[in-house]
Amino acid sequence: MRNNSLSESLGIESESLQSKIDQLQKELEEISDSFFALFWLYSHDFLYISPNIEQVTGHSFSNFTKSGMIFFTGIIPPALINSIYQTMNTQAAAIQKHTEQLFAEKFLHIQAAIYDTDKNEIPVNYNAVLLDEKVFDPISYLVMCVWIDTRNKTKETISTTEKQIQQILLKIKHIYFLSKPERFDLLKIKNKISEREKEVIRLLALGHSTKNISELLHISFNTVESHRKNLLQKLDAKNTAELIYKFNQI
Repeated sequence: MRNNSLSESLGIESESLQSKIDQLQKELEEISDSFFALFWLYSHDFLYISPNIEQVTGHSFSNFTKSGMIFFTGIIPPALINSIYQTMNTQAAAIQKHTEQLFAEKFLHIQAAIYDTDKNEIPVNYNAVLLDEKVFDPISYLVMCVWIDTRNKTKETISTTEKQIQQILLKIKHIYFLSKPERFDLLKIKNKISEREKEVIRLLALGHSTKNISELLHISFNTVESHRKNLLQKLDAKNTAELIYKFNQI
């Protein structure tokens, strides 16, 4: 991990948007007994992690910058790891099924724990938003998250802190979307493409003709042509080659 700021890690080029992210980063850093991070789900490295993690956990900040998620996973009580990832995957899948998907104001929320340097468990609440996605199997998400040390805190205090954090996370998400308009315009279009249309375009990308696709999918020639024309319109493409190119950018 080499980036020194959240805006740099997010790849935001606009100076005005950088300034807004820098202000939100400062607000997160001022929330006591918490730390935050940016990473791709299922990756080994943090794109960014706040120095506050050293204050909360007692572990050296350099452990997290050098060894990333590998070190962080190592300070999670083993009995909790499967439950944490299962909960995260279930909540992420629910967001993916939402009609607005990434654009929905939904959070990942998990109650977990991490070890301090003396192997004492620190109970933490995890709040996160999904900012972006990569088409892998399973799908990978760009996650912006905050952990709160919940020791010696009332439910009311935790709830108030979480609401503050969630407001900041949504602002970061909104600014990230603004910073990459073409990317997210395409993702909005993707949400309007049916599963059958996705099947058609994937087969077109493999070089299959309309006749072959109709046979493979057990639908009529005219139905395939109808799907192709609808896709051309949705992606504002002049021909099949441009259609495939634009779809692959999503």
